[in-house]
Amino acid sequence: MSAPRPAPSAHAQSQQKTRRLACGASALLFVLACATPAMTVFNTNQRAEEQMWGLPLLLVGWLGVFTLQFGWFANPLLCLAFVLLLVGEDRKALWVGVAACVLGLSSLSWYVDPIPADESGGDRYLELLYPSIGFIFWLGSMLVIPLTAHHLAQPEAQASSSPEPKA
Repeated sequence: MSAPRPAPSAHAQSQQKTRRLACGASALLFVLACATPAMTVFNTNQRAEEQMWGLPLLLVGWLGVFTLQFGWFANPLLCLAFVLLLVGEDRKALWVGVAACVLGLSSLSWYVDPIPADESGGDRYLELLYPSIGFIFWLGSMLVIPLTAHHLAQPEAQASSSPEPKA
């Protein structure tokens, strides 16, 4: 039989609670991003403004790689940062989370490069007019993780969680 594990300190419990709350907030913002309009575009074919909702963008966004739009790939990075934060790898969660945010912001390159709306290579495009509330929720879901990881990785947070030296 192995010896019983010592009970985690109050500070360690507090840090774990912070991790869980941050991941919960991130997940909630992500769900809101999927359930709201994410992008407002102008369809040059129909000459009309359209709302693109978060869930359909999540489902087909990986296809953006064919038009040099890589923002969707922030989603797998967000998942990795989420897991890293939960297991206490704060520095790794910070850097992966920052990479997810930067990659997510690259979605705004859509302003410069409209997405073809015609598979036959015609001149019909979806031009980004502006990001909508879902995009803000999505970026928020990504920001929560590295901000929390940064806070937890601070030296004063580390120092207060180490055991006191015995005299």
